[in-house]
Amino acid sequence: MGKPGVFITCDTFADDAESASRDNAMPGVRRSIIKSSEFYKLRGDVKTIRPLVEGVFDDIVDAITIPLTPEEADSSREIKDDDGPAEITVTAESFLAAIEELNQQFIEKRWGDGLPLIPPTPERVRWMLSGTSRSPQEVIGKVNPKQGIATIEKIAINSVMAGARPEYLPVVIAAMEALTDEYFDDLHILVSAGSFSLIIVVGGPIARELNMNSGIGFLGHGWRANNTIGRAVRLATLNIGKMWPGKNDMGLTGRVNPHTFYTFAENADLSPWEPYHASRGFKVNDSTVSVATIGGASPMQNFYGGMIGTWTAEGILDNMVADIIRTDRGLFGLWGVKGVGQYPGSGVGARNHFIILFPELVAELKKMGYDQKSLQDEIYKRTAVRYEELSPADRKGIQNGMEIGVVPAERKAVFEAALNPGGMVPVLITPENLHFFVAGGAPGCAFSFSYFRLPPYNRIAIMTRLVTGAALTKAGALDEKSVPYGA
Repeated sequence: MGKPGVFITCDTFADDAESASRDNAMPGVRRSIIKSSEFYKLRGDVKTIRPLVEGVFDDIVDAITIPLTPEEADSSREIKDDDGPAEITVTAESFLAAIEELNQQFIEKRWGDGLPLIPPTPERVRWMLSGTSRSPQEVIGKVNPKQGIATIEKIAINSVMAGARPEYLPVVIAAMEALTDEYFDDLHILVSAGSFSLIIVVGGPIARELNMNSGIGFLGHGWRANNTIGRAVRLATLNIGKMWPGKNDMGLTGRVNPHTFYTFAENADLSPWEPYHASRGFKVNDSTVSVATIGGASPMQNFYGGMIGTWTAEGILDNMVADIIRTDRGLFGLWGVKGVGQYPGSGVGARNHFIILFPELVAELKKMGYDQKSLQDEIYKRTAVRYEELSPADRKGIQNGMEIGVVPAERKAVFEAALNPGGMVPVLITPENLHFFVAGGAPGCAFSFSYFRLPPYNRIAIMTRLVTGAALTKAGALDEKSVPYGA
């Protein structure tokens, strides 16, 4: 608009603010910086915060009254982060010393994740590309926050660095297709102070061909495919998305699983159900990758199982219902509260639940007559709350939620009908907020991850993509274009 403006931030977020101003084509926006130590010491009532405000007030006034410089007024000016040189040369007195020098250089240039890297030499990149029939120059999408262009070749380079094998590459590509889909909520989980993360679930026959772990210890170490596929995705977010902790990745605690995300395969061998992707419109024998956004520092809710205590399918189902009511109903009253309901954690009723069920449990659920769809419907019904049990604040909160879009237009009629005496008010927006994956061994444990959906973070929280172009495996060797499918 050609008018002066000032962005006020604490110094902890100064680098992030500078980075974001470039991301949003406002590199010249003026910033007033507050010392974090002073802000957090003085935050509270007006009396204690006044000295801090007075300390920056003149800077703010100057920023919005002094005319823009020609450079600041040039809205067409664009500053981009480049990809660095096409090749670099590392020399040392021995091969092992060169490896050490490469790793040191890469971490200093923010090209690494802190663990040792495999040098992405031209020969190793060509070796990695032998795993796909797709063109190295094919563009997959853009990676946040810097909107870096992800190509097959760039993904292959990061896969080499991660220690992956060529046959894993089509799975990494499918995961990156999901992550970069324009409807997927990647920006929030990659850079938010909430320290959110991802689950990456591989389904279909390719998981078996790659020897992915889907049984005991499926979230742990010791499985090259699981670990390096997830790590290749992480390195791609660093090197293509140009994100870095404390600079534009502001996760306050970091990620619980920072190097590999939660990457595992469904246990198709022991599951009596069809795989997850079949419930999403894919064929049972398709090979797919599902990527979902999940919560932060303590993302997992355990519903029990295992081999020490006794369990029943009905008991675990009761635990699921109780947890969903506790986590979702408790937020009714905050939906859309003015000045409160517009930021994470303040009223998120539209939560997605990604529930991992172990094979023994699923066998018992099947005996009870449940498949994925009927179990969704059952939990949706059991978690609904009687209208008479809601407080006035709960009822008002739900009404506000419908007004601001927490409850989508197509579901408003359901909630309007329930908000009457005798009605049963859902705590889930729709049964499709529940997603079931079968993984683990015998014995196993049932648990869930969850992620809220609230304006402005109401984009798709899970995306499933078909694995295509595999050149070294039977599964995924398809020529058809990968089909996006999200919810």
